[in-house]
Amino acid sequence: MPARATSASNPFVSLLAKVQPEIELRLTKLLDERIAVSRPLGPEVQTLGREVRRLTLLGGKRLRPALVVAGLRTASTSADTGPALDAGVALELLHSYFLIHDDWMDGDRVRRGGPSVHVALAERFRSEHKGNASAILAGDYAVALATEALAKVEARPERLRAVFSAFAEMQLGAVAGQQLDMVGEGRDVELGYALKTGSYTVEGPLKLGALLGGAKPALLDALSRFARPAGVAFQLRDDLLSLFGDPKHTGKPLASDLMSGKRTLLLRLALRRGKPRELSVIRKVLENPRAKLPALKAALKAMEATGAPELVEQRIAQLSEQALVALKKGVTPAGRELLLGATQALSQRRT
Repeated sequence: MPARATSASNPFVSLLAKVQPEIELRLTKLLDERIAVSRPLGPEVQTLGREVRRLTLLGGKRLRPALVVAGLRTASTSADTGPALDAGVALELLHSYFLIHDDWMDGDRVRRGGPSVHVALAERFRSEHKGNASAILAGDYAVALATEALAKVEARPERLRAVFSAFAEMQLGAVAGQQLDMVGEGRDVELGYALKTGSYTVEGPLKLGALLGGAKPALLDALSRFARPAGVAFQLRDDLLSLFGDPKHTGKPLASDLMSGKRTLLLRLALRRGKPRELSVIRKVLENPRAKLPALKAALKAMEATGAPELVEQRIAQLSEQALVALKKGVTPAGRELLLGATQALSQRRT
């Protein structure tokens, strides 16, 4: 893999820098308007919109909207980016929906440096049950807004129908991946990653943009071949960052995945390769949300000693190469350059 790209050398990073402020403006306008419309319904309903707004605007890299624009550019170098940006807004709201429900299912209390939505709502309503139930509704609220936003995208009717179909396919993939993550007993970790993360983080956004640009089946097939390994590499990088990343940058507590007992590929490798003493240290933290900092640091050191992080890094490199090979056919040179940059940004990111 090439060295980590900067905005000066990576066309996708440059594109991302342009997309981010546009998406923030569109999201803020949509969410503020919806909260205003819900005012007659009372503060209880407005609270749902305010929590969706807080989470959505609290942070986020806006990679998905940038990938929608990148997908558009693989199909057309001249098409207006406005519809792609509006589709990107829908994707960010879909992402909020998944985050709200995922945090509740996993018991994660912190997201993007602030309280998870179910935690904030439990405090607001002074009831854990009402907080959890309201968080489910807040997620539903977010996905309804996502659908509404997508319906307002200006595109030819036949293209918009294809976009809606791809949007639904993306959601179904993520739901299936979450189910495998919860009860699939790790039969195929990478399949779960491809469904849960890759479907709506890489493949779905690229397809939405390409469909808006009038992509032919050959291009859509090439994007799918690229997206699956790139999406899995993205999730593997996320696994590493969730354990070893700086909480100031990740917005999550140190070693959050370890404390919640998430059976990531990283953890599975560590448990398979670790020596008895290393395993003992790691297991003291597993599923212990009250673990103290010294125990966390000791567990992370033990994880490193197993060699699991290095194996995951190697797998990220392999998957990234697979993604790049998929770009050799069916993609224009301009599209290839953007997706090359996207591969670097997704697999080598530090936040």
